[in-house]
Amino acid sequence: MERLLFLTGNAGKLAEASHFFAPLGYQVEQFLIDGKVPEIIEPQADGLRAVATAKIQQARNLLETEGINAAILVEDAGLFIDTLNGFPGVYSASVLQQIGLSGILQLLAQKDNRGAEFRACAAIFVNGEIHFGEGICRGLISLDEQGENGFGYDPIFCPEGGSKGTTFGQMNRAEKEQFSHRAKALESVKIELDALGR
Repeated sequence: MERLLFLTGNAGKLAEASHFFAPLGYQVEQFLIDGKVPEIIEPQADGLRAVATAKIQQARNLLETEGINAAILVEDAGLFIDTLNGFPGVYSASVLQQIGLSGILQLLAQKDNRGAEFRACAAIFVNGEIHFGEGICRGLISLDEQGENGFGYDPIFCPEGGSKGTTFGQMNRAEKEQFSHRAKALESVKIELDALGR
């Protein structure tokens, strides 16, 4: 099996990627340098694809320095809120650290339109080429935090097609995966690789 190094610190994402890529002959492992997930600089970019590309390049440089030859997988996601012109978008992780879920809810306190979407971009570098997959999950921002499952913005995001008012934070993993933007992005990459026979 070919090694596929996934640049992530999230064990749940690692398990999800293994589910998608093992059938294609990839041994999915966490991307580690000296036993640690390396520090990657988040670029200031307008779109998730540009962020994923920058992460792939940084990961490639690290592997070349270490003399390691393997395929690389990165994934980037963001929450794009309609009435906030797509904010926090590509800055979702840093915004969550700075103002938290309560800060997002406060920004929407007087807003009637609570539409939003999670977007994910997965990128895999294999045989000298980068292949991309993208996924979107539409939904609404809840009025308050609900549930303790998942991570990030899950306690305030209610996906379309789910039980009314139910957030990702209230769903178990199997329920959430029915709507997962990340799963859609990984599936998109998998289909492309499968078609190319990679």
